[in-house]
Amino acid sequence: MASSAVSRMKLPRAVPQHAPTVVEHRDRIRPPREYHPSTPAHDLVAVLARRKWLILAFAVVGGILAALAGLARPVMFEATSQLIIDPPSRSSLAPGGSSAQDLIDASIDDHITMLSSQGHMRRVATALHDMEAGVPGQGVPKTETPGPGPGPATRSRAAGIIERLWPQSAQAAIDPDLKLLRNRIRIGQELRSRVISVAFADEDPVRAAMVANTFSQVYIDQLAKKRQAEDELELKVVTASLPAVQSDLVAATDRLEKYRLSHGAVDQGAADNTARERADLSQQISMSKADLAAMEARLQHIQDLPKQGAAVASLAEAMGMPDLADLAARQAKAPADKDLSARIDNEIQQGLASIETQVSTYRAQVKALEDRKNVLDVVVADTANRLSGLRALEPQVNLLTQRYNELLGRQQELTRRIGAPSAGVSILSPAWPPAKPQTLPPVFLVPPGMIAFAILGAAFVLFRNRFNRTLRGEAETEAALRVPCIGLIPEPAKIALKQLRELVLDQPKSAYSRAVTSLLVTAAPSQARARSPHTILVTSSLRDDGANELAWSLALAATRLGGPVLLIDLERTHHPLTQEFVRQGGGPKAHRSFGDFIRNRCSLEDAVMSVPGSGVDLMTVAPADDLLELLARADSLECRDELQAEYSLVIINGPSGLVGPEASLLTSWAGAILLAIRWNRTPRDIARGVLELLQRDRQHSIPIGSVLTRVNLKRHARYRFGDSGDLLLARIP
Repeated sequence: MASSAVSRMKLPRAVPQHAPTVVEHRDRIRPPREYHPSTPAHDLVAVLARRKWLILAFAVVGGILAALAGLARPVMFEATSQLIIDPPSRSSLAPGGSSAQDLIDASIDDHITMLSSQGHMRRVATALHDMEAGVPGQGVPKTETPGPGPGPATRSRAAGIIERLWPQSAQAAIDPDLKLLRNRIRIGQELRSRVISVAFADEDPVRAAMVANTFSQVYIDQLAKKRQAEDELELKVVTASLPAVQSDLVAATDRLEKYRLSHGAVDQGAADNTARERADLSQQISMSKADLAAMEARLQHIQDLPKQGAAVASLAEAMGMPDLADLAARQAKAPADKDLSARIDNEIQQGLASIETQVSTYRAQVKALEDRKNVLDVVVADTANRLSGLRALEPQVNLLTQRYNELLGRQQELTRRIGAPSAGVSILSPAWPPAKPQTLPPVFLVPPGMIAFAILGAAFVLFRNRFNRTLRGEAETEAALRVPCIGLIPEPAKIALKQLRELVLDQPKSAYSRAVTSLLVTAAPSQARARSPHTILVTSSLRDDGANELAWSLALAATRLGGPVLLIDLERTHHPLTQEFVRQGGGPKAHRSFGDFIRNRCSLEDAVMSVPGSGVDLMTVAPADDLLELLARADSLECRDELQAEYSLVIINGPSGLVGPEASLLTSWAGAILLAIRWNRTPRDIARGVLELLQRDRQHSIPIGSVLTRVNLKRHARYRFGDSGDLLLARIP
């Protein structure tokens, strides 16, 4: 041992050491698990089931708050007054336009808008103030009640702050009753009828009915006054326009009478007869001219036949004379008869004379008819001239007469409406003091309050779980850190060394003892089977991640496998377990440290201390030692060989990974590295960063595993991970 101590300290070498051989897959701690993320529905059910008592507490608090709010709020009574709108008149329904229901809906919307307007609210508030001044105890309740409170200066400063944060109109700040009236009034249409309901809620049922009736009556009175003012204005306009219309009517009547006297009276029947006679005469002239043209054409044809050398028979046929045809036949038999030829010539001359006489008669008849038509044209023109003047004057008189009568009727109607003004809205049912309160009893508010707060609690739980970046399950830890998670350690009830020894050694069937033993066998399988020396480095991300309890638990569990066990505690601020061990195994060796052993100031036997009956030796580092310098100058391989020559298992409780590079230098001392992760406490980002520091040398072949410490097994089972935590809860007979 003394010969090996000479080479513990070494100078820094320029040539780097050869990297150890890479360990195959079979030499690793354990192959990684396959991580199958659960479905969102499964996560939702698991989270809500795990926090069901918190959600139930939220629900109970919500029910209590709802009950207190129900007890604290005043009992409100709501009185309702109903208004009915007059139906639209027939004159307002345009053909092919909007229907009566559309007009009613538009009118209802207008009335509801006017009822909810700021101006109407102010008029109602003024009327209520006047009633309150006239009848004590009436009116809307005051928002300010006398009593102890802050001074005027404090109130003014608070009011200024509120005004800057939440600006209000000046009128709303002046009249607080207007805001109260607006908050408690309710206006709406009853289904699709012409009825509008006006409801007001107040602590006093009589006052609620009075305010609802006043609200409706003020609206009706204001609407009636408005319509009366409009009617008076229109009556003034009608009265002012009557003299002008009357004067125009008198002037038009005078012009009509003068025209009649100057042009005479025109009989419309005689004018119609003249026009009818003229039309008949025109028809006769047309027929006579047609007959005349036919006779002239016949005469010309007969005159042309002798010139053309036509036979007497053709001439007799054209003239329509059967006697002449007989004479022509007789002449054909006796052409030498001269008397017969003379008779034929005489007949022809008489026939031509008769036809010419008929033509002259037709011409005289046409001329007579045309003369009569000219006379009738003159008569018709004169009659039309006189009728045009009358027809130009009579419509003016009729229109002015109609306008004058309409103005007189409108004047009478306006006078009647002014005498009995109507608002177009009437009260269908006045409000009566209600007997039943509007507000529900406080017990009815408890279920909604519990449901609302239960939903709030569930949202809080889901929100908190969503942003929880800690590690809980073994498969989840492996997926997040990309190293095997070899097990989990339950949370011990007590941290004292005596109780821990009893829990690990004297209670082998306990969950804690089973977890530690299983973890030791997994981390150091060769030491458990072939009893070959093995070194385990235990480190953590943070100081309180349970690395000290893990190291001591592994050391105590290793004594069950046989062989000496050494625990090297390199934490400067020693854990209570280490301090208790030092007190029990104190003496001269308590002043020796890991630094003395590295600097060759003492042997290995002098640097360790032990307690009889524990089976564990301890080596600590002095608070004044520079651990980084010691590890940088020490030959890790020679030191590890020397330690393993004396002990079957060496457990190094290294500093946390966030303290400095000491944990990275210790990786060359160990055959396996265990990273302690506090269950549901250590952030996964920090744990991943520490692992990156430990794995910075990619050629290093030392297997690394993670361990979940201080696990609450009952809470862990609620996550339903299905890992070794469920096995630890099972009881062993």
